[in-house]
Amino acid sequence: MQLGALYYAIINSRRYLDIVFYKILARKVNKLRENYHSFSYWENIINENKTIRGHMFMQKPPTKDSVYFHTIIFGSKNGINNIWGYCHNIKCLIGYFQYSFLQEAFYKWIHGKDKLVTKIPHLTIDKIADEGHKLNKINKEISISMKNDYEFLNSLWRLPSDKIEIELRKFMLAFNKKWKGDNKEFIYIKILKTPEELGEFVISSTLLASTAEELESKIGMTLEEWRETCKFATRDFVSGEMFRNILMKKLSEVF
Repeated sequence: MQLGALYYAIINSRRYLDIVFYKILARKVNKLRENYHSFSYWENIINENKTIRGHMFMQKPPTKDSVYFHTIIFGSKNGINNIWGYCHNIKCLIGYFQYSFLQEAFYKWIHGKDKLVTKIPHLTIDKIADEGHKLNKINKEISISMKNDYEFLNSLWRLPSDKIEIELRKFMLAFNKKWKGDNKEFIYIKILKTPEELGEFVISSTLLASTAEELESKIGMTLEEWRETCKFATRDFVSGEMFRNILMKKLSEVF
């Protein structure tokens, strides 16, 4: 066998093994049965993971059931949490928003106006909102809005997965309008269905303020290579790992 043919045989064999390994990994992830609709479950997950909250379920590459998101929490005294991530499935995403993201975002909204918030206590949204109102850091209307957002997410658990996605997108639009804030603080969320959708949004949103060359330098590949990585992120392990690392280490920013 000529060297060229041998080289391609080795490459194809490696790719085949990657695909097989990735499918086995995906099946194992899909067998997970976590109680995402539980305050204590999320309290334990947050305690066990010292990483960024939005990256708690990104130890492995995404699978066909993964759901993607982009969130921003900004405060003039607390900097910016610009997070790109994914959860195992749509139920995991509801749980993350309801029991983790809102907790962090609303606590910083209330207490981040006058100090640097370095730790988020394990409190329910009711307690966070009530405490903020009691301390005169927010008015009653904002306190009620915080509780209403929590209750809306809580109402989604009884819906089938396809309806959940529709309602979550409606929630996203209303939420962003409500918490757009000002130049001192704002909260933002976006839900994305596939790696390809996320990849295109990364490009379009970044090019509003940066050049294509700057984005390519940031992610360490050309835009076409980025599109290819997103296309195969749930199909083979190598692309999935590249996709995961770019989201965690090159696109997400906390400062």
